[in-house]
Amino acid sequence: MLDAIESALLVLLFVLLAFIWLVPIAGKWKVYGKLGMPGWYSIVPVYADYKLCERVHRGDGTRTFLMAYLIVLICSWAFCWVDTVGCLLALVQLVMNIIVLNDLSHAFGKETGYTIGLAIAGFIFWTMLGFGSSEPVNLDSDADDEF
Repeated sequence: MLDAIESALLVLLFVLLAFIWLVPIAGKWKVYGKLGMPGWYSIVPVYADYKLCERVHRGDGTRTFLMAYLIVLICSWAFCWVDTVGCLLALVQLVMNIIVLNDLSHAFGKETGYTIGLAIAGFIFWTMLGFGSSEPVNLDSDADDEF
C-alpha cells in the first residue's frame, strides 16, 4: 500500500502530465481559431492536419502537396509495422510536417527559428502561438473554407 507521500507524488505527476497534455491542445485550439477555422478541428487527428495544411500551405503545388501529405500520413499509420517502409514513411512524414510547420510560422509572421521551436518543443510553441498576441499575416482572404 502506498503511503501518503507516494500518493501525493503520484497525484502531482498525474496533474503535471495532464497539464502538459491539455495546455498544448488549448493552444492549438486557439491557433485554429486565429486561422479562421473552428477550434474543434485541432482535436480530430487526420482532419486537423488536412485543414491546417490546406489553410497555411501556399504555392503552385498546394493541392498536390496536400494529397501527398495525406497519403504519407495515412500510409505511415497503416505500414508502421513494416520496418523499412514504416521507417521511410515516418521520415517523409517528418519532413512534410516541418514544411507545414514552417508555412504555419510564416503565416503568423514568424521566422524559421519559430519553426524549429514548433518542431522540437511544440507543447510550448503551440501555446505561445495560440495565446500570444500574434495574428495571421500571410493568408489569402479569399480562402474557400466552408464550416
